[in-house]
Amino acid sequence: MPSGRVYIVNSPDLAIAVQKHPKKLSFWFIEATFATRVAGLSKGATEAIQDNIHGENGQPSLFMDGMLAMHKDLKPSENLDRMIHTAVQKLAASMDMLSLDQGEPTELWGWVNMNFMTSTTHSIWGPRNPFQDPMVAQAYLAFEDNMIGLMSFPLPSVTCATAYAGREKVVAAFEKYFVNHGPDNASHLLQSRSKASDGFNLSINDKARLEVTLGHALLSNTTPTAFWTLYHIFSDSKVLNEVREEVSKLLILETHGDTTTRTIDIGRIREVALLNSVLHESLRHYGSGTNSRIVLEDIMLDGKYLLKKDAFVFLPNHAYHFDRLSWGDTVNDFDSYRFIDAKAQPSGAFRGFGGGANLCPGRFFAASEILSMCAMFAMRYDLKPALGTWHHPGTDNSNMSVQVHPPKREVSVNITVRKGWEGGKWAFRI
Repeated sequence: MPSGRVYIVNSPDLAIAVQKHPKKLSFWFIEATFATRVAGLSKGATEAIQDNIHGENGQPSLFMDGMLAMHKDLKPSENLDRMIHTAVQKLAASMDMLSLDQGEPTELWGWVNMNFMTSTTHSIWGPRNPFQDPMVAQAYLAFEDNMIGLMSFPLPSVTCATAYAGREKVVAAFEKYFVNHGPDNASHLLQSRSKASDGFNLSINDKARLEVTLGHALLSNTTPTAFWTLYHIFSDSKVLNEVREEVSKLLILETHGDTTTRTIDIGRIREVALLNSVLHESLRHYGSGTNSRIVLEDIMLDGKYLLKKDAFVFLPNHAYHFDRLSWGDTVNDFDSYRFIDAKAQPSGAFRGFGGGANLCPGRFFAASEILSMCAMFAMRYDLKPALGTWHHPGTDNSNMSVQVHPPKREVSVNITVRKGWEGGKWAFRI
C-alpha cells in the first residue's frame, strides 16, 4: 500500500460522499493498476494504461478512452439491443438442448456458469469468440479462481502455476483471434475498444491480455448473480408462480399449421417487477465484496473527515447491504419482494452496481441477459431438486476478486418441460 493508511467507510451516507469525488478518491487508478498486474502487461503497455488515467485536458488516455467506449456502447441503444439479442439467442439454443436430455440431474451452477459464459462472450467477441473452445473456457475459470494470488505473489508462474497457465492459454487464444481479424465480425463495443487502443501502439500480445481482463469484468459477478436469481425463483413456489404470471403477459402465441411459436418480448423484460426485485435482492444479499479507492490528494470528506493522500479507502458492500437501519429487521433474510417498490430503496445502502461515476457500465446488459434467462426457464421448464428438497448451498467466499460470491456446494436439479408447454418453437424479439 502506498502509505500504509486505510480508511474503511461503513456508513451508506459517507459512501455517497465518497462517490462525489471520483478524481480525488480514484477507483480508476486502482482499476488500471489491477488490469496491468492481473493481465501481465508489458512495461510499455503498463506505462500507457497508467498515463493520464482520468483523461484530463482532452489528452489521449488508453484507460479512459476504453472506458468511455464501454459506457457509450453499453447504454440503452441499438448496439446494446443487438448484443442482448445475440446473447439471448445463444442461451435459448443451450436451453433447447435441455429438452432433449432430461434423464440425468443437472448441476445448476455448472450449467449457468458455462452457458452464461458462452452467451455473454459470443455477444461481445462474435463468431470467432475464443471462449467457444471448451479448453479456453476451462483455462479462464482456472485463471479467475486465483486471480488475486496471480497479481500478489512473486514468481506467479511457480506460486500460482494453475492460474498462470490458464491465463496464458486464454491470452494465446486471443492472440490468434486478433491475427485472424476476429474484431471485424464482433460487437460494436469490441470494435470501439479496439479503435480506442489503436493509437497506443500496443502489441498483439498486450491487446490479447487486455481482453482477458474484459472477460473478468463481464463474467465474474454477472454469472453468480444469474445463478442466485434463478435459484431463488425456483426454490420458492409462490415467487415462481407469480413470475410465470407476469412473464406470460410478454408472451405472443402464433400458430401456423401444426406449429406453435411462442415469442417473448425481451425488450420489455425489465418491466417485470418481481423478476427485477429478485435480481436486485440477489445483488444485495450475495454482493458482499469490497470496493476500493485511492486518495490522490488530501480531501476533507463530508466536511468532517480528513483523508490523507496515498491512503486507501475501502467501501465494504456487506456493511451497506446488511445495515439494519437501512433495511429493517428483515435485513438478514432473502426477501424476493424487497425491491418491488424501487422508490423505497434506501439511499446509499444498495451498491449492487457500484455508484456515482463508477456505476457499472454493463448493468443494462447484465440485467437484461439475467432476466431473459430466468424468464425463459420459468416459462419452459420445471426445476426440481434431485434430492427432493431445496437446500441452500451456502456461499463460496474464497475468491476476493469477485463482488458477488458463487454457491459453495453443488445444486443438482431435475429439469423437465412444463406440462402443456411441450413442442412448438420459442422465439425472442427486442
